[in-house]
Parts: sequence; structure tokens; C-alpha cells
Amino acid sequence: MSSVFVFAYGTLEVPAVMEAVTGWVFDSAEAIAEDYARFLLKGRIYPGMTPVSGETTGGRVYFEVTQQALMLLDKFEDEIYVRQSIAVRTDEGHWYHAYAYIIEPKDREVLSVHPWIREKFVEDHLTAYLAGCRKFHLGATRSFSTQSPKG
Repeated sequence: MSSVFVFAYGTLEVPAVMEAVTGWVFDSAEAIAEDYARFLLKGRIYPGMTPVSGETTGGRVYFEVTQQALMLLDKFEDEIYVRQSIAVRTDEGHWYHAYAYIIEPKDREVLSVHPWIREKFVEDHLTAYLAGCRKFHLGATRSFSTQSPKG
């Protein structure tokens, strides 16, 4: 498996955040996940997405995400998220299987009842959030380069 698709529905749907976390720019398109709903996590500025029949969640699908970038995303995401392959549809009507970091129904209590609004996040938090993401990237790539190979 050389590369994968990733569906981002929160902070990572902002291409500048994806680049700050992974160090790469990936081709992407707006997309939706059907039968999922997005809510702010309690006490956080970012959302979680969980299965909810009949709901849809907008976001962005990133194409050809490298394995190294996927490892960075796994490290970046809170432990409460579970990476799962889901079906997403682009605005052009193309369907893809993409990884998404979701909140499992059994952990639904971590979600608030409030929607996450990208524009509000960008206006209120993006600058500081990007600085934190860049700091994360530097620390994570240093830790990856100092780990000895497993085998």
C-alpha cells in the first residue's frame, strides 16, 4: 500500500492545516460523508464525526496521501479517534474509499451538541492552530527520524 485517500471534516479539511501537520500538499476535492454527523468535541475547538443515519458531513478528500503522512496524521489525532475506511462522494459525484478519523458510537459522550463551523474556526483560531501544527510536525518528524527500525 503506497498511498491512500483521507477524508477530513474538521481542522484538517483546511489545506494549510494538512500541510502544516504532514509537510506535504496533496491534491484534494470537496466531498461529503453520508450517514455521519459532525459536532464539536466537548471543551475543544475541533470536531468529531460519528455515524448518524440520514445525516451528511461535508469535508475534503485528499488524494494519494503517503504512508509517512498517514503515520503523522495517526500521531496528530487524539486517541479518541478511530481511523476507519468510509465511502465519500465528491461534488462531481465520484465515490471513493477514504480513511477518516471518527468517534465510535460507544464514545459519543465526548461530543457536544454544537456543530463545528469551519469559517468560525478559521476566523477565531487558525493562525494559532497553524503554529501549533507546525510545532507538532517538527517534533514528530524528529521523533520518527530518531526511532530505530523495527524488525
